[in-house]
Amino acid sequence: MADEIVFYNAGSLEFDPGTEANIERFEEETGISVEVNEVPWSNLKTSLTTIWRNQDSTVDAFNGPTWWLADFVSSDWLEPIGLGSDHMSKFPNSLNDLVQFDGQTYMAPEFGKWGSYLYDQQYLNDQGFDAPPDTWDEVLSQGEQLSQGDKSGFAFTWAGKSVFSFKQFLYQAGGQLFNDSYEPVFVEEGKEVLEFFNGLRERGIMPDGMSSLGEGGVGDNFIAGQYATVESWTPLGARAIDEWDENRIGSAKPPKGPESRATFQDTNGISVSAFSERKDAAKEFARFMTTRESSKNNMLVEGNPAVVPEVYEDDEVQSEYPSWLLEDMRFNLENAQSETYMAQPQVDDYLNEQLTPALLGNKDPEAALNDAYSNIERLYQDIGLL
Repeated sequence: MADEIVFYNAGSLEFDPGTEANIERFEEETGISVEVNEVPWSNLKTSLTTIWRNQDSTVDAFNGPTWWLADFVSSDWLEPIGLGSDHMSKFPNSLNDLVQFDGQTYMAPEFGKWGSYLYDQQYLNDQGFDAPPDTWDEVLSQGEQLSQGDKSGFAFTWAGKSVFSFKQFLYQAGGQLFNDSYEPVFVEEGKEVLEFFNGLRERGIMPDGMSSLGEGGVGDNFIAGQYATVESWTPLGARAIDEWDENRIGSAKPPKGPESRATFQDTNGISVSAFSERKDAAKEFARFMTTRESSKNNMLVEGNPAVVPEVYEDDEVQSEYPSWLLEDMRFNLENAQSETYMAQPQVDDYLNEQLTPALLGNKDPEAALNDAYSNIERLYQDIGLL
């Protein structure tokens, strides 16, 4: 086994201390050194694609999202990791389904970022509410009262993650982007999602400038007291606990849509390059970084929610986080949904260019969805999937 590997990390380890801590543990316990190339998130997929089109062995392993896998696996750029059920069975079945193709595992889940529903308990109490809205209908009916002064009743992440947020609401409406034959099937349930967005906008429940709010902006504004309730990525809960009075932050299961309380599965995992000349060491790295202990350590160090449900029962984790937050984190993990699909960047671009004008009320929702459908259908016809 090689005594070193090159690992491409999505972004700087300065903002990824959980991964950094586990790399240090890996080096100490195995004697294998890890050269980390910190690639900006926005450039990582392009960098990997360029390297692998040239069949270059520069990179041995990388971490990235599950939704890149369809393109990478179909291009024969990833090596099956060879992790059996003894390792993979600790993850939820829905997550296993995302990282396995033709019965082989191509990514080991490392840490999660899925939807999380948080609220300002102190403000809700002041407005006469004991709990946040529990359904889409309640978000609309109660949201106007919760939108007072400079406070918005309900906010969610959009800029940079518009398709992620749309998919979460789409799954809550009982829909999905594609069926098993690669046909787009999102229009009907998508109309329910955009009608919900229209209600939020027309009643003044969601904040102005919604389309420019990314994950960081939504989190900053919530901490600053500008939102009564917020759908964001799970690490925001840990941040609010650190920065607010312990009795102010509240967490709940996501408001139920027409069909479910599904969250969007945005787990990152570790994969091994098919062109690596140090595959055994890279596979051991992928295994080590995704053990129960590593998942727990990542959560304790950084606040990233564990992708292993049993970690939420761990004594150290329970002493670090309140039980009500852990209960919701685990529920969201076990009810998270996603899809892997071909030509993901192009599909997401076609969706975003139609969804954002519809979100802002600048385009008819049904027209926006039909245009996105037509563009994606034509794309899949061009590449031979339809």
